Amino acid sequence: MISRRTGSGPDIILVDRMCLTTDYLAHQLASRGARVYLFTTSPKWPLSLLQAAYPYTSTVRGSLDDDSSETFINMVERLNPACIIPLTEPALYWMWDKPALIQERCLPRVPPEIQPLLLDRALLLEKAAAWGVSTPDAIPLSSHDDCHAAIAAGLPLIVKSGQSVATAGVALCRTSDEVIQAFDKFFGGTTSVSAQRYYVGLTYLAGALFVHGEAVHFYAGKKTAVWPPLIGYSYEIESVGEPHLSTLQQAAEAVCKNLEWTGLASFDFVLDETGQFRFVDFNPRLWGAAGALMAAKVDLYEGIDGLIRSGHAGPPSRSVPGISHRVFPKYTVGPTDMGWRRRLRGLHDGPWDIPFLAFSEFVYRAAIRMASRF
Repeated sequence: MISRRTGSGPDIILVDRMCLTTDYLAHQLASRGARVYLFTTSPKWPLSLLQAAYPYTSTVRGSLDDDSSETFINMVERLNPACIIPLTEPALYWMWDKPALIQERCLPRVPPEIQPLLLDRALLLEKAAAWGVSTPDAIPLSSHDDCHAAIAAGLPLIVKSGQSVATAGVALCRTSDEVIQAFDKFFGGTTSVSAQRYYVGLTYLAGALFVHGEAVHFYAGKKTAVWPPLIGYSYEIESVGEPHLSTLQQAAEAVCKNLEWTGLASFDFVLDETGQFRFVDFNPRLWGAAGALMAAKVDLYEGIDGLIRSGHAGPPSRSVPGISHRVFPKYTVGPTDMGWRRRLRGLHDGPWDIPFLAFSEFVYRAAIRMASRF
């Protein structure tokens, strides 16, 4: 891996989180000759102790606050990168008050008129419905009276903050008391709170590298193992075939074309009892189950490299159906109700083409899991 640092460019800065998804993206870009730098908030130990084994030319540590803004700006001015890729929502939002030197190189670059839709996803769902995309039946909540009206319409309900991320800001409520408690917890922030109808069908992920709203390299899969149950993180995902593949791509493109989106993004959908997909969430970043891409023949990393180098993401690719992927190492060491015999199957789907990264991430996550028990 050390030899990858001698690549001829381009220079790329990844921002915020140190994890296997980030490392693997860096590895793929570095293996194509890019020089990849990391600005990270993570104190993850292998990066500091075994720096030479990671695919980064250099690393700068900081936080996503005003104290680190000057450090990051100096980093950008020094490197003059071709591209800056934020890897989390907070990192993306942090870019929006930075100088033009930074914003014009950010992938995605989000214009000011679009930013409110990302800061409050309830607004985005309203827009999506107007664009012809099916969304969940929902009631905005601003008081306990609104909660009681939502409860009267039927339980269970999904109570969501407008700035929910993964399971944070989301509550599955089966009782009236749980609805009130979730509302009290989420209300009073900077975004809205809503009560969505709960749909019993499977949830689906649709993720892509979009260019002007077109899904050039597209993956779609159904989540076959989720924790916490029903509303949690994907632990296992299986790529889908037709007609679901095209239906999900059309819905995702309907949103992203209206957002004029160029960059990485993923969507969560639920399949309702009538067989209709309903768009429930938008993630403006690379998704956690991105390890499923390679086996499903999606050329996303090649597309990112081409887009940064020449502005062309290459010929389109779509996921091959029927490929099951267990999210590594979460499937094996993450908190679930699965037995250890089943958990061990997750080792099969690790990125063993880069064994050091796979092993170090497994050890790190296992150590965190063990520490949480004491």
